[in-house]
Formats: sequence, C-alpha cells, structure tokens
Amino acid sequence: MAVVDISNTFGAGFIGGMVTAILYGITTLQTYLYYVYYPRDSKNLKVLVAIVWVIDTLHVCLMCHALYHYLVSSFGDPDALNTGVWSLFTSIGLNLCMAVLVQTYFAFQILYLSRSSIRWWLTGFIMLFVVAHFGFGLETVVLMFIKKEFSALSQITLYAATPFSVTTVLSDVLIAVTLCVLLYDNRSPVVERSQSRTTGIAEMINNRTNALVNTLIVYAINRCLLTSAVAVAEVIVFVIIPGSLWFIAMDFVIGKLYANSLLASLNSRCALRGRTLHNQNDSTSFHVNTINPSGLHSSSDGDSGGGTQSKEVTASTRARVKTVPGRDTGILETDNLDRGEV
Repeated sequence: MAVVDISNTFGAGFIGGMVTAILYGITTLQTYLYYVYYPRDSKNLKVLVAIVWVIDTLHVCLMCHALYHYLVSSFGDPDALNTGVWSLFTSIGLNLCMAVLVQTYFAFQILYLSRSSIRWWLTGFIMLFVVAHFGFGLETVVLMFIKKEFSALSQITLYAATPFSVTTVLSDVLIAVTLCVLLYDNRSPVVERSQSRTTGIAEMINNRTNALVNTLIVYAINRCLLTSAVAVAEVIVFVIIPGSLWFIAMDFVIGKLYANSLLASLNSRCALRGRTLHNQNDSTSFHVNTINPSGLHSSSDGDSGGGTQSKEVTASTRARVKTVPGRDTGILETDNLDRGEV
C-alpha cells in the first residue's frame, strides 16, 4: 500500500485551488464590467466573453469537486488518493479549451492588423501552433484518463506533456511577437521640429499615438510572459517531481490567466481612450493666435467729427485636436472663445 505525501500532493492542489478561486473572482468582476461599459460591442464578441466565463465557472466547479473528493470523501483511503478522479482530468481539458480559445482570438486580431498580402499565411502559421497545442493537450488529457494513477503519469512526459508545454509557449510567443511588430509598424513617423504651428500639432498627435502603441506593446509582452512562465514552470515540475501535484496546482491557475488576459485587453480600451482624451485636453489644447489690432484705424466720412476714430477689435481663437472614431488621424477644430463674437 503506497504512502501518500499529503503536503506535496493535495496540499499543493489546495493552495492552487485557493489562488484559482481568487482569480475566478477577478474574472467574474471583469466580465461584469465588460457588459456594463461595452454594450455596443458586436454580438460575436459578447458571446465569446460569455463562453469564456462559462468555461471558467465550470472549471472552478470541477476543481472544487476534485478537492472535495480527495480531502473529504476519500481522505484516508490510499487507493483513492493515488488515483485521478474524472473531475480533475476534465478540469485540465477545460483549461486547454480556454487557452486555445484565447489564442485563437488574438490570432484573429493579428489577421485584422496585418496587410492583406501577408495576413492569411501569417495567421495560418500561428494557427498551426495553436492547433498543435490543442492536439498535444488533448492527447495528454486522454492519456491521463487511461493511466489514471498518479504514479503512472510520468510515462507520458516525453511524447505528450512536454510537446504540450512547448507548443503552448511557442503559440504565446509567436502571438506576442507578431502583435508587437504589427503595432510598432503602425507607429506614427517622427515629425521634424519646426516653428510652424501645423507641424507642432502634427508632432503632438504623433507623440500621443506612439505612446498609446507603446502601451499596447507592453500589454502584449506582459500577457505572453505571464502565461509562458506558468506553462514552463508546470512542465518542469511535472518532469522533476512527477509524484507531486504541484503541476496540477499550476494548471488550475493558468486557465484563469488566459481568461483574465482576454478580459483585460477588452476592458482596457476605456482606460486607454480616457488617457488619450486626457492627453488631448492637456497637451494639444492651446491658443493658436490672439489678435489685438489696436493700431487699426477706420476713417470717418466727415472731417468735422475729428478725423479718425480708433476701434479696438479683439479676436481669440483656439485650436484643439479632435479624435474621429474609426480613423487614426486628428482634425483641427477652431472655436471662438467669445461666443462667436470676433
């Protein structure tokens, strides 16, 4: 009768379950905020967010069932503790579906950002790794159901678990690198400094656009680093300590990282738009010209009235950059400060 090390097996699973529950709360909050702040999004995008939340909820339910099975129902039964329950392996399959769904979403974003001449082969190349990720992941889950016992899981390391992790990391890295390159190519060109007011306005618009692009690049890199680091750590633990369940604890978490990366990218649009408008009001609202032609004189028709009479005319205009929805350019809008009286 095998002795079960509770601390490195189900203790690890319990810790992963607690972290997963916290991340699930964040996922639920982000889902709620998405539907509150983006009611005008397309129906397909709303359905995608709903599917992500449903998969995440099912995963939490299966995780709780597995933990209850090992820590309550079967506690003290060595045979049951050494055998994988169906809900545990099914939860791994749900996380696989979550990862592939999010990766496919970002792959289609690459499709929309790419030039028409390269978009299909570029997206197709990335999708090959995503499909391979799904295939090796599905193989790993099926073999886990077949092997059942935790002590036998080390047998699938070479031809299932390792390729599963490698294709996961490659898919994330390819998506992140491609997004960064495409976003960088969309940066505005550098405008040479000049005394011209028009050039100054164009320079400020370009700086604002480039700052926004830089933020999006940082987001893409952070998303890739986080999921890739957890995937690499999971396979390393699986190979080095096959008898423990620390890899299960990490797998509990990784699905929530994918879900939150998608929701964060959707919900950050409002914050980025607000930052752009804030920069617009603070940096690109300025006085173009203030005219005070006090030296101008108007001649009177009669000489007996004193010759000339001085009239002071004051004009004050303001130019600001206004963002046009659906376009990358700014337009100049001129307003009178004195209620239209010039």
